Amino acid sequence: MAIDYGRKAYIDLMVSKDPAIRRLVEQGYEFVTNAFMPDARPAGLHVRGTTTIASQLEREGCLVELGQAYSEKGDLIPMMQSVWRKRRREAD
Repeated sequence: MAIDYGRKAYIDLMVSKDPAIRRLVEQGYEFVTNAFMPDARPAGLHVRGTTTIASQLEREGCLVELGQAYSEKGDLIPMMQSVWRKRRREAD
């Protein structure tokens, strides 16, 4: 059994804050992660940004959408975006 660690509560918070994210969830998208937007990563920090993560998910056959990123308290994180994926059906 997988442990949630508050993930559902965090997604529920984002859904309550943002109608665009609510639509993504209603359309079957799953939250992947928050990531830095292109050119917003702090100097010296080596992490994958939204472009890299989205490209990898698309290569794996997923549809990808980006949304606003929120902290665990519900505050916007302006330098980041949330990454959402939806697995393509075989017929797509």
